[in-house]
This record gives sequence, C-alpha cells and structure tokens, in this order.
Amino acid sequence: MPFRRTAGVTFEVSAGRAVLLDAAGETLTTLNPTGTTIWRSLDGSRGTAELAACLAEEHPEVPIATLEDDVEVFLAELDRDGLVQRSGSGRAAEPGLEA
Repeated sequence: MPFRRTAGVTFEVSAGRAVLLDAAGETLTTLNPTGTTIWRSLDGSRGTAELAACLAEEHPEVPIATLEDDVEVFLAELDRDGLVQRSGSGRAAEPGLEA
C-alpha cells in the first residue's frame, strides 16, 4: 500500500539530510541521505516495493529483498511517529519547506 507524508509535517533538506518537524511542532527527526531519498519519494503513489526499487538504482549491491525489508521498517518507524500515513487515510499532505 502506498505511503504519503502526514499533513502538517514540515521539512527542510540540508547537506542531503532531511530534518522533519511533526505536525504538533514538538519533535524534530533527522534522516540520513537514504532516508531523505525515501522521504522525498513519499507522494502517495509508491509502496514499499516501489520505494525499494528506487533505492536499488542507487545501491545495486544490496539485494532487493533487503531493501524492501529496510524500507518497511523505516516506514513503520515514521508511521509510529506520525510522520507518514498510508495513502487514502486522513487529509492530504501539505507541501513542506525545502531548501
């Protein structure tokens, strides 16, 4: 199932790393460059397999099954923190701030 950013979450990218501020304005989360690649791809049309395929282009040495597992764990963490939602649930995400 596709994921998208949660409405109200803002972000800025600096030196290849996204810094996310949750919708309540209480928690900052800093992503590494791979997490930032995933974050930028969360447009509501891609699920775990599609996101892993995007990463496979940058990391051909990593088996696709490993990438899919890693993306699933990453998205579960973001979901737990209220930063992403499965597409079709709740309000649409508003654009974040991006430098």
